[in-house]
Formats: sequence, structure tokens, C-alpha cells
Amino acid sequence: MAVLAAPAFAGCIDLTKGNSFSLTRNNPHFQVTNTISDDGSVTEQREMSRNGAIERTTTTYWNGVIAVDRKSSSTRIQLKLSKDAKLADLGKVGKNYSFPVSILVNGNEIDRGTFTLRTIKKTKLNVDGCNYPVMVVRTSIQRNNGDPINNEKLLSLDAGMLIGSVVMTADWQAKHGVFFDKVKAN
Repeated sequence: MAVLAAPAFAGCIDLTKGNSFSLTRNNPHFQVTNTISDDGSVTEQREMSRNGAIERTTTTYWNGVIAVDRKSSSTRIQLKLSKDAKLADLGKVGKNYSFPVSILVNGNEIDRGTFTLRTIKKTKLNVDGCNYPVMVVRTSIQRNNGDPINNEKLLSLDAGMLIGSVVMTADWQAKHGVFFDKVKAN
């Protein structure tokens, strides 16, 4: 993953002000609008182009990184875990958290396991010539009946929302990721 450094420009969005931000990747089209609640949860409205069609999903995140409920036109995926996960301090490097988890698809439990969060490092992410402070957070679902689901997420330390994400292999090699070309306040 390449994280670039560049000078801050006057046109940069202040992510400490406001509670709704849109992030856009131009090619292929991928846009999210994040609304941050007072309790730190984030509601993400996503629109993306896949195989020539536009797909829309709504995802609720705890702490900006734990996707606890994702709905599309055909599927609902939920993670059921302790609400203590909302209290995880993701602003400090070297923190580790672990919670039992159940995975539900369309209301049916398909697997159980352990959800882990680990804060790796603070850095800056460049979006459209602007540097934003982020925490690199690794999340993993160690499933009882399947391969682990690993992600490396870039959590905005100012807004408490994702501004980048990389799907990782079981041995933490990058598979594919989402990085944005533009950010704007709503």
C-alpha cells in the first residue's frame, strides 16, 4: 500500500468539522457518503460500478471500522458481537481487541468465530493533494468454518470513518483495495 506525502492545500476539507462526508474514486466509479453519529457509529451509503451495473449498499460501522450491518438489494450481512467493541480505543498504536462473533446472511447464522482489531500505526493518506491523518487498523474474522477474512483499513483520526481499505489474504498480502480521488463535506 502506498501512502503519499504532499503539502496541505487551502482547498482541503477539515474532517474535524461536520458529520457527513462523501468520498469518490473515479475509475471504476465508487462513491460513499458517510454520516457519523454522536455515538461514533458511521452509516455508509455506497454506490459502485460492477460489471457495467450500479450497485448500492448501506453499511453501519462501529468505531468506523467494524461493519456490523450491510444491506444491498439482494443480501443482508450482519456481524453479531459484544457492544464492548464500540469502546475499542483505535486512536493509540499497538492496541489489540478480540471479540466472539456470529456471521449472519439474510438472518441465518452461517458461521462463528473471533473478530480481532489491531491498531498498527499512524500515518497520513493523500487524497486529491491533501494529507489526512489516519490510523492503520487491521481487522480479522477467524472463522470456525472457513478461511479468515482479513482487512487493513485506513481510519480517519479526525472524522472516525474509513478513507481507504485493502482486502488482505490469509497471510496478510494485499489482494485489492479502495482509495479515493476526492473528499468533500456535505
